[in-house]
Amino acid sequence: MKTRRNALALVAWHLLCGASFAAADASFRGLNLPPTQGTTRDGAFFTGQYHYDYNPDQVGTLLEQAGFTAVRLAVNRETALNASALSRHKSYIDALGGRGIICMFDTSSAPGRSWPRDGRLTGRLEASADAWRSVHSVFAKYGSNVMYEIFNEPWGYQTDTQTYVSDMLQVVRLAGLPMDRVILAGLHGSSDVQSVARAGWPGYLAYHCYSFWLPDGQRTRANFAARIKQDIWGLSSRVFITEFGVGLDGLPEDVDEEELRHDIRRHPDRKTSTADWMSERPSSATPVHDVCKKYPKSRWCRNLPLDAAMVQRSPNVGADVAARLEGDGAAATPTAPQNSGAVAPTAAPRESETMAFLGGLRDALESLRSQHQGIRGLFHWHGWHNGDTWDFWDRANAKSSRMIQLIMLDMVEEGSKSIDEDRFLSQDFMQDMQVVSMVRAADLSPRPTSACPLECSATYCQPGSEHEIGGKHLTQQHCIHTCSVQYSGMRYCGAGDAYVGAGSIDCSACADPLVCSGLPCLLHRTPAIHVQPAALAQHLPGFLSRRNSVHRSS
Repeated sequence: MKTRRNALALVAWHLLCGASFAAADASFRGLNLPPTQGTTRDGAFFTGQYHYDYNPDQVGTLLEQAGFTAVRLAVNRETALNASALSRHKSYIDALGGRGIICMFDTSSAPGRSWPRDGRLTGRLEASADAWRSVHSVFAKYGSNVMYEIFNEPWGYQTDTQTYVSDMLQVVRLAGLPMDRVILAGLHGSSDVQSVARAGWPGYLAYHCYSFWLPDGQRTRANFAARIKQDIWGLSSRVFITEFGVGLDGLPEDVDEEELRHDIRRHPDRKTSTADWMSERPSSATPVHDVCKKYPKSRWCRNLPLDAAMVQRSPNVGADVAARLEGDGAAATPTAPQNSGAVAPTAAPRESETMAFLGGLRDALESLRSQHQGIRGLFHWHGWHNGDTWDFWDRANAKSSRMIQLIMLDMVEEGSKSIDEDRFLSQDFMQDMQVVSMVRAADLSPRPTSACPLECSATYCQPGSEHEIGGKHLTQQHCIHTCSVQYSGMRYCGAGDAYVGAGSIDCSACADPLVCSGLPCLLHRTPAIHVQPAALAQHLPGFLSRRNSVHRSS
């Protein structure tokens, strides 16, 4: 009881000092940029100042073109107390218009290792406050455009919510942080925000959701949507989803068809705009024909008064036709129901899980928005181009990354007008055209000047240790970093002194796209184009062709 009284007293003290929790800017569409060290699972848990190799200009160009408006950056005590490191973090945030989240990560008590960690700040409150005071000295002037996530994934507190909230508020008070810029993570893996709110915390909350939050056998689209809604129900207007993720590689689903279905569900009056769908399927001049080809037994298609030739001569009816198909299509084909997350016969488990998770997340956020419970921000894990299956930029992950773009673009509409007001998808159309689709982005990268060495394949080079700061995993059964000298006939993938040197193999040519300072080698800024929907189909191919010629000649 004493701990609870202390926590509530601290909240009351800040409220009396005029703190407001309505100041945070809504609709942060963000990407996590983890330290460029180790792996993305363990890299932020090593002691010492973090390595951040990203080029600030590249951060601004790439993230803006991909549709992101904010970054989430990690600090530990050593990084937070280093002026040069904070200046670099500032340059990344400035590159995206001055918006982002700074988050304090726990670090191992063993130098050079990512473990052990205790997952709590008890006994280290003053040291943590010193670190946050240093951070605030650099970012104070940014106001609510830069938020402070006090401690990442506080699993060490287990169910001791009162001690957790009390510890966090002590750090906030000692550091002199404005309450309206403070975010407290949910308990465990930042998944339980409800308990933190019930403990008396009235401010912003950080929620994490990953595909492995649900056990095997329950990872369906409907279950993911239900879990996410349940976790943040009644709190979503205070919630930043600061991490979400699933393995992105090998998604077989037609992401643009998923987008069409999503638009149709949002516009039951059937007054959607064909041009929006056609903009996402520029290779198809006959969207209605495509739909009826896929659903030939649909009652609507059987009664269609237009033959295929007439459909081809009338390109402005596609989405309206598709809207009238909604509800018939699932019965006319053996593919899995759209909202069930059921496994289609030809889909691999990872592939089905990817769409189930991303689709479930999208459904949950859409449902919350429809009930005026939109979230504060959404940050994908992660944006380091290191070739793992969570890498937003890797070519093998492109379809899933496109799905993430579409989820982010939903938040643009939330911030500007209601889904019912945007009857012709004008917001969706314009925003889609101001980002580079990840399905096409890898084609804009310069090609390697040399072939991927055979020695970089899994036959000759195995993953380095994830628990050591230089160890790296394999990408599509290849190392994209450096393969070490041989040890008992085998090389190991990694970076740093333990891996480079005489006899090691440079595997950078194996990355797709190529890596430049932790991001893909795409450095050209492309201005947004503004064309009328009717003219889109003729403008888009030429626009992309010009982009390809510029990038490939550089």
